Amino acid sequence: MNTPVLPVLEMRGISKGFPGVQALQNVDFSVLPGEIHALMGENGAGKSTLMKVLFGAIQADSGDIFINSRPVKIHSPHDAAALGISMVHQELNLVPQMTAPQNIFLGRAPSVGPFGAVLRRSQMVREAARLLAQLDANIDLSVPVRRLSIAQRQMIEIAKALSAKIEVLVMDEPTSSLTDKEIHDLFKVLKTLKAQGVAIVYITHRMEEVFEIADRVTVLRDGRHIGTREMKGLTPDDVIRMMVGRDVQDMFPKKYTPRGSEALRLEGVSIPGVLDDVSFTAYQGEILGIAGLVGAGRSEVARAIFGCEPDMTGQIYVEGVPHTLRSPRQAIMRGIGFLTADRKGQGLILSLPIDENVVLARVDGVMNAGIIDYSARQKAAKRFVEELRIRTPDVRRPAKSLSGGNQQKVVLAKWLYTDSKILVFEEPTRGVDVGAKVEIYQLMNELARRGVCIIMISSELPEVMGMSDRVLVMRKGRIVSEFTRRQDHTWPPNTKSEILRYAMGEIATA
Repeated sequence: MNTPVLPVLEMRGISKGFPGVQALQNVDFSVLPGEIHALMGENGAGKSTLMKVLFGAIQADSGDIFINSRPVKIHSPHDAAALGISMVHQELNLVPQMTAPQNIFLGRAPSVGPFGAVLRRSQMVREAARLLAQLDANIDLSVPVRRLSIAQRQMIEIAKALSAKIEVLVMDEPTSSLTDKEIHDLFKVLKTLKAQGVAIVYITHRMEEVFEIADRVTVLRDGRHIGTREMKGLTPDDVIRMMVGRDVQDMFPKKYTPRGSEALRLEGVSIPGVLDDVSFTAYQGEILGIAGLVGAGRSEVARAIFGCEPDMTGQIYVEGVPHTLRSPRQAIMRGIGFLTADRKGQGLILSLPIDENVVLARVDGVMNAGIIDYSARQKAAKRFVEELRIRTPDVRRPAKSLSGGNQQKVVLAKWLYTDSKILVFEEPTRGVDVGAKVEIYQLMNELARRGVCIIMISSELPEVMGMSDRVLVMRKGRIVSEFTRRQDHTWPPNTKSEILRYAMGEIATA
């Protein structure tokens, strides 16, 4: 008779309330040694709160935590680390001015001499290089991380977690900014850790990842434990039904509207060392997707359109009129909005309340005789909270108090409030649950129906193909191919594989 395997981690009866919100209600959760356990649920379901309790960032109102069947008290992240618990957060926690090795070993750098006065920098760099090599991450170890891409910074966070001796590794949306190759490399590392007996909690909204790598899945909904199931025999529809309490019939509810007149045109747009002669036209009522690997120049195109690249050469036309866009203010005045992928650093002011963030790009809309009309501001915010189903008891709550997905909705509300005619969506559903994704897609359809031009940049190829009318493929700062839906609104055969081949350089550009 086989001896039952005891959990490395057990959380029993965890409850946590905040003013106006019961975030967790008597939640049970456990992870076995050498198991990858997916934790899923809609935004606001309680996933992040449960993990913050585990990591000691917040204290539960009630409940118990056990490590290897031993009751423990976790009052701080330091306590969690001492127990072998490490976490890679969805919102990266790196010091921008420091290098990758300095961030990886922050507070734990090898040193010698009295009181550790002399740092062993060469040892630190060698060990950082070894950890990043495990992830097959090509990163310059000598530059501040602020100069690195989001994907590179995410790999540094993962290396930081792996640098400590861990028994439980929590990964919160670890692949949200990674390419397919980087995800493949990450999964190899996770499988190695699993073979070593590490218990891995894997939080993601990407259903295909759960079915590729997880052994079990636990679903939370509205702060309650809905169920824990073995992945074997489950279908994506089963998991979605547990998450949202209903069926989601069409993941990409694309609606087709006639293409209008020219909305935006780029001619010969270049940035030294980044973009090379980028030219394309986007139209009213069109969703134009831009695909490519991380570092292909997609983000720089978005930044150029929004006036964030002062070194740009070439010409941008808005509704056929040439404009010099050298600042976001100029872009906003021309009716352009930018839903940035970095919502924490660039999309929101986290310390400000929701209503102030919503009107941030158009404060004059709530001004009366030069004075802010606070009731008008709150009324505007409440309208978007209702329309976008932002989970908050009060529009005066700070944006930092919201879950990642609800923060994304606030960024979206900010640009909807400006009535922009051209919207650039960079990773529009990053960190957003399956139910909210469909809501955002439906909103994109409605905006296109109203004649808004949408340029969508996404690392998720199914999303790009599912929602776009046309797809541009970028590689090394250039547009290398274009794909258009057929008259029956379907894609030509093998479009997905051809997009990938162009993005990876397997098909030479003509």
